[in-house]
Amino acid sequence: MSWLQLSIAAGRDRVDAVSAVLEGHGASAVSLSAAGEEELLEPAPGAQPLWQQVKLDALVEPGTDLTALRTALEPAGGRLLDVRFLAQDDWQNAWRAHAVHARFGERLWLVPRDEAFEAPAGGDEAPAVLRLDPGLAFGSGSHPTTRLCLAGLAALPLDGLRVLDYGCGSGVLAVAASLLGARHVVAVDHDAQALFATRDNAAYNDIDDAELSVLAPDELETLPAGGEFDVVVANILANPLLELAPRLTGLTAVGGRLLLSGLLASQHDMIVRAYPQVAFAEPAQEAEWIRLDGRRRA
Repeated sequence: MSWLQLSIAAGRDRVDAVSAVLEGHGASAVSLSAAGEEELLEPAPGAQPLWQQVKLDALVEPGTDLTALRTALEPAGGRLLDVRFLAQDDWQNAWRAHAVHARFGERLWLVPRDEAFEAPAGGDEAPAVLRLDPGLAFGSGSHPTTRLCLAGLAALPLDGLRVLDYGCGSGVLAVAASLLGARHVVAVDHDAQALFATRDNAAYNDIDDAELSVLAPDELETLPAGGEFDVVVANILANPLLELAPRLTGLTAVGGRLLLSGLLASQHDMIVRAYPQVAFAEPAQEAEWIRLDGRRRA
């Protein structure tokens, strides 16, 4: 099937309205990117992780009434920038261009869902292959802080452990932990869309509800196995990490691991001071971003 690819500009606060107009006109495969050079930071829990000026790319059928669509976009705050024809092969290649293919540690691979891939054998443990569709930078594995967290999880012996992914987004870290052998993983987010995406990605990777629970933050207290985890990972911004310090510390078992990211190197000291019960090692760093690894003291 062939498609028309539309590119629309909108302010951050108009993305939902523009997306609704596109959906009403039969658009599919809507993706978001920066309209300029602005960098996207990792989102706080429940925050919409968007740039100030956003470009929406969407696919519509060739027979779509573009005049009516343009007319509907204007009051919603959208401006049609470009329309081009895409054959089926062009669409598949354009979608795949946003996908991530990477290896973390000795046995974790991140690849697109539709890619024919078999991880090379090696070592004593079977490789873990995480299949994920491309999406926003914070959820696809392409952002430095996500890569840092995936590398941190891949370096830990997770077999038989309970793992918490607080602020899970697309669930990439939670799914990775499960594939790496965690006994039970809990993924937590305020955003209902994030919870849906996490469930979808878990199901696609053959992870069932008994292995990975997807919850809102206030549902953590309902867990029958208690509220402490062997490993807690939180890939969110510095301010939420400061506000959540007592909660994240309390969710980490004594002697357990706490992995924090979404941080700039310049924010290292203030985050460490907010977690006095955690002994942190030297940070892992990629560009200006860091990951803090610590153990909770008694």
